[in-house]
Amino acid sequence: MAVYRLSVTLDEPVDETLLNQALKTTVKRLPYFAYRLRRGLFWFYLEQQEGVPRVQPDAVNPCLPFSPGRDGHFMFRVRVHDCRVAVEIFHVLADGTGTMTFLLTLIAEYLRLKNGNRIPAFAPYILDCRDKPKPSEWEDSFPVYARDAARPRGEEAAYPLRGTPAERDYLQVTIGMMDSGRLAAAAKTRGATINTYLAALILQALVGIAKEDKRKGLAKRPVKLSMPVNLRKYYKSSTLRNFSSYINVPVYADYGDYSLDDIITLVKHSMGYETAEQLINARFSSNVHAEQSKAIRPVPLVVKSLILRMMYALTGERYFTSVLSNMGRIDLPEGMRGHVKRFDFIIGAGRSNPLSIGCVSVNGQTYLSFSRTIKEPEVERRVLSALIREGVPVVVESNRRINR
Repeated sequence: MAVYRLSVTLDEPVDETLLNQALKTTVKRLPYFAYRLRRGLFWFYLEQQEGVPRVQPDAVNPCLPFSPGRDGHFMFRVRVHDCRVAVEIFHVLADGTGTMTFLLTLIAEYLRLKNGNRIPAFAPYILDCRDKPKPSEWEDSFPVYARDAARPRGEEAAYPLRGTPAERDYLQVTIGMMDSGRLAAAAKTRGATINTYLAALILQALVGIAKEDKRKGLAKRPVKLSMPVNLRKYYKSSTLRNFSSYINVPVYADYGDYSLDDIITLVKHSMGYETAEQLINARFSSNVHAEQSKAIRPVPLVVKSLILRMMYALTGERYFTSVLSNMGRIDLPEGMRGHVKRFDFIIGAGRSNPLSIGCVSVNGQTYLSFSRTIKEPEVERRVLSALIREGVPVVVESNRRINR
């Protein structure tokens, strides 16, 4: 999930000149987004740079890795096509909350320039560009709230989803669009929230694939769905920097057959346990302790990078099969609501896991995106088909290239 994307589709084609003006004003209000990642002798660090990236034409292939030649040294880009404005961003800079704030503040400023009507600040995502930047918005909140107790980093390796590698640097995206009310009703019938319900449907699809997998021994590993947790729900932080943790929800495919209700029960219990503040804190505190370790602090960066890669291998993607990140329902102010036709949330390719899933809801519609680096669309086929069987009609879009 190094790069991800949030986009909004407006009710008329975007004026690129006005959008560039709005971008300059938005970056002045949120200067942290113009920072670059620098390599020091002992550590990477963030450094502010002058200027603002120009709006780029959008492309059918989202979430390309950042390159100095195309993006300067900025860690975000703004892309536009017809009525759509997209922000693609490097995850080290901001999490979904920070990026949604940047995008909607940008859209509010654009609509002011376009229509002459200022949209007032609207919590939690729209800021007033006339206000000055606040230091609390750029706070690194992890060390502020970390405690001494830490959870062990290691856990059981997850079942690895595999398939035929897709074209290099081309992210396969499938988006399922559905009525939020119908989705909520289907979840309620099962006694679940939308987030729990979608997680269970995805796990059910992955368990089915694992059971059919002929690779020796791999089906004995638990299928795990990783789900980000917004730490602002636990702590009084107003940072727009990355301030999220995660939980991994396991289901053991080889233990027997599971109904959807069985998996919903497992998801409820796992989420109820893992999202306890004490456990969440101990998880991210272990990362803070590693960063602050006196043993690693003076080590040259070239050596430190090797150490951190080893730590990532021990605690990273091998411990989950896929990821579901749900931004939830985005409430918009009256002056913006009528101009916004849809949202999309697309997660870029992971280092080794070939499938990520993003979800966002706005104006009564839910958009569920599957992004993958393998050709087989098996997971989304199973999930979206299950939704239809559950009484939730789905409209499907894809950027799939024919005969590739």
